Amino acid sequence: MKTKMISRMQKPKIQRTTPLKQIFLYTSLAVMALAVTTTGAAPEPCYGTVQLTSQSNFQMRQAGRQTFIQFDFTGLHDICLADGSVVTGIVAGHLVQRTSANGDFGLNFDEVLSYNGGTLGYRGAGSLTGGNWHSHVTTVGNGTGPLAGIHGQGTFVFTGPASLTDVINYVYTP
Repeated sequence: MKTKMISRMQKPKIQRTTPLKQIFLYTSLAVMALAVTTTGAAPEPCYGTVQLTSQSNFQMRQAGRQTFIQFDFTGLHDICLADGSVVTGIVAGHLVQRTSANGDFGLNFDEVLSYNGGTLGYRGAGSLTGGNWHSHVTTVGNGTGPLAGIHGQGTFVFTGPASLTDVINYVYTP
């Protein structure tokens, strides 16, 4: 009998007037709106080219039916500045590529572009699977000198063994 009385004396459920999920949603929306208004600028596409001019520290190894290649490189890379001008900087970086026996491959690279005393880092990846090419490149860090405050992301495609074209959507922040 005592057990039945305890089960009847359960605490009433408290209903929240504003569910926790709604609070989280509104807070998230406010943070995203703040991020958009602080940059204040829409991304601007920049159409450029990359030309690798030298390779060093070339290494190749076989692992089963895959070949791994990595090397350091230098070259030339176009970049659009906040004033709308397109300039060519010097890049130095490192690339790692994996190629399968069927021709599919993936690559990753890190590079630093230098221009007029300033630097800006880039990181990219690309893959060819079943004839479908996918790529992504993004800036890393805030940049220095005349490249300070440049942020971007985009895509690239090979136009030759040592040349590429890219489209990077840049945002310029003071």
